[in-house]
Amino acid sequence: MAEKLGLKAEPPEIDALVAMHMEAFYSLSRARTNNGYGPLPLSITEISAWHRFMETPIEPEQMLFVTQQLDEAYMLWASKKRS
Repeated sequence: MAEKLGLKAEPPEIDALVAMHMEAFYSLSRARTNNGYGPLPLSITEISAWHRFMETPIEPEQMLFVTQQLDEAYMLWASKKRS
C-alpha cells in the first residue's frame, strides 16, 4: 500500500522474543489444516510439539498463550475474508 502512495515503508523493529513467537506462529500456520470451509485453529498438541522440537527458551505456557492469541486474530481475519 505504501508503495502505491509513493511512500517508503520501513518494517517495525521487533525484539528477539517477539521474533520467536512470530516464527512459531508462521511455522505452525504453514502446516495448518482446513475443513473445506476454511482454516482450522492450531491445536494445543501442535503448538506443544513445535515448542519441544525447536527447544525455544520461551516458557511453554507463554508459547501456548501467545500462539493462541495470534491464531485467534488470524482466524478472525480469515473468517472476515471469506464473508
